[in-house]
Amino acid sequence: MAKTNLDYYWQCFRGVSFVFLIFFSTYFGTIFILTPFLPLYFVAPVFARSITDKIIWCWKLYCVSIYEVIFQTKVRIYGNVPSNEAANLMIMNHRTRFDWLYLFSYQVRHASLRRYAISLKNGLKFLPGIGWAMQIAGFVFLDRKWEDDQETISRCLQVFKHTNYKPQILLFPEGTDLTKNTKKRSDAHAEKYSLPKYDFVLHPRTTGFTHFVQEMKKNEILDCVTDITIAYPGTIPQNEMDIIKGNFPSEIHFLIDWYPNKDIPIHKDDLDNWCKEKWSQKEAVLKEFYERKTFEKGVEELYSNESLIGALFMYSWVTWTTWHVFITYMLWSHPVLWLYVIACTIMYVCVSKYTQGFNLLIAKAMNIQ
Repeated sequence: MAKTNLDYYWQCFRGVSFVFLIFFSTYFGTIFILTPFLPLYFVAPVFARSITDKIIWCWKLYCVSIYEVIFQTKVRIYGNVPSNEAANLMIMNHRTRFDWLYLFSYQVRHASLRRYAISLKNGLKFLPGIGWAMQIAGFVFLDRKWEDDQETISRCLQVFKHTNYKPQILLFPEGTDLTKNTKKRSDAHAEKYSLPKYDFVLHPRTTGFTHFVQEMKKNEILDCVTDITIAYPGTIPQNEMDIIKGNFPSEIHFLIDWYPNKDIPIHKDDLDNWCKEKWSQKEAVLKEFYERKTFEKGVEELYSNESLIGALFMYSWVTWTTWHVFITYMLWSHPVLWLYVIACTIMYVCVSKYTQGFNLLIAKAMNIQ
């Protein structure tokens, strides 16, 4: 029993350490590293995006290295992947609240971690540090009020176009993660419209998906749509408390397929049916996966250059560990810096409260309607 308790406390310690390192690096990293570049967005947005992207890319590396190295999470990727330079819309089932985080592992191996952006709930932009950094990174924050969200999506995508940026945007068509309560709502929707009930996915909400595709096509920033299925053969960390307790997955499996722009429907009804068909297929694939703990036979596991990945992880560890030590020393030895921290915190709180994020402030500065 003593050994079991010790293991539990050690696991919790690792979970709390992960949360602390993420909070510390994003909070002070945003304030001291990213904030000085913000004025450049209003005079040289392309250059500013390039600089801040590289900084945020290094943090993403650091983040994924923590759970892959410290928590020994194994990643297995199957299927076919598009060019890592492609501008694309990635659609994925939403099994847990942290699917977006685990997708870092796929992006660093077979796509662009630097140009990875997410469409997510508006409330997340208020998170100290990480929410502010996501705003600067161009993430798309949605309110679930379609009249407002439609405009937000369009303007954010126009910012990407005007800054010559080719994003790789993650969208969860289900809108929320799979839980008992959300499954009940999905089943009620299925009964209302005489649809089959799903056990491994939720029925997708296609309005946002169709608008993303149409607007990305319109702005010529869509090379393909990537269909991603994520599955966890072991531990499934559902929420924040699981992370704090150190309940990270032992393995994460990805099944990838992609469709070039020319093969993606144009009209709303066709896009709606296309997305629903993919989710029906995803339900069948995941049913088989959880029976066999692997994807179907004949699906090829993709090769990854793990030596290069390990070198990138080491680079991020050295960079951010050095930063942690340096900024801790500076804040301790120069208390006046806390005035700057307070001023920046107030600024970001105001930006988060009174705008739809930093991306839309750039849109206003660029006179994007």
